[in-house]
Amino acid sequence: MTLFMRWIYKLPLRLRSLFRKTGVERELDDELRFHLEKLMEEKVGKGMTPEEARYAALRELGGMDQIKEECREMRRVNYVENLHQDVRYGLRQLRRNPGFTPAAEKTLDSKPGWSVAC
Repeated sequence: MTLFMRWIYKLPLRLRSLFRKTGVERELDDELRFHLEKLMEEKVGKGMTPEEARYAALRELGGMDQIKEECREMRRVNYVENLHQDVRYGLRQLRRNPGFTPAAEKTLDSKPGWSVAC
């Protein structure tokens, strides 16, 4: 599969992850629960009690929250979400401190030209 074809395949998945976050998170929870239950069944089949099997399966899988975070990072949607949050935060801060906005603009306007002139 070429790079372009892979990109065409992944784009709708990433857009879905970005705009239908609750559905994607629900699917991720269901999938992790399925894997946990299968591991528990395997361990009960080997003679563990259901409670022991659950703890052993959780240890083997690792932390559920860490797995979820890894899956989110694999989707590479966090960058867009973080950028969106950062822009909203920046705009909110500029609205709270209206005097800061002109000072920041003046500083940003003058610095690049000043560093080139020196």
